[in-house]
Amino acid sequence: MTIVFSRACIFLLPCALLACGPSRQETLKDWMAEERKSITPMVKKIPEPKPFFHLAYEEVGSSDPFARQFFVAAAVSAQQKGNPDLSSPHKSRKRDPLEEYALETIVFVGTMEKQGRAVGLVRAQGKVFQVLTGQYIGKNLGKVLRIDESSIQLREVAQDQDGMWLQRDATLRIQGESK
Repeated sequence: MTIVFSRACIFLLPCALLACGPSRQETLKDWMAEERKSITPMVKKIPEPKPFFHLAYEEVGSSDPFARQFFVAAAVSAQQKGNPDLSSPHKSRKRDPLEEYALETIVFVGTMEKQGRAVGLVRAQGKVFQVLTGQYIGKNLGKVLRIDESSIQLREVAQDQDGMWLQRDATLRIQGESK
């Protein structure tokens, strides 16, 4: 046991002597004090406040600037700028007879050729109509883009439930053919 005790003393004695030695703490404190003295804080000058001018609100004969109608009108105008009315070019042109029928009620029944052009035959409310490329059919300004033996491709211009204008493609398939 004395051997263990003597070895422990040999190990702990240098550690105790090192703890009693000069501290590096003092040099660190001196360095920090010198650095604090050499640094001067930079303070930006605050600009002078702008004068406030009071504007009197006269309620008599004026409308309420916080009324709901102004906010709705501003929202609608912002929406129209982002999504222009795609139907406006069509408002001045003469309507085709098939624009009175919803596209869902129009049935494509066949094709024929007339003067070298494909002509589609469609039925709406028991009447058969001839359709050419470029004509409009349906209530959503459906312009016929292409007619072939099995289908009529069109592009419709309509508003969605949020009032946004969009273009969508639609196809009328020949009666009896699967979708």
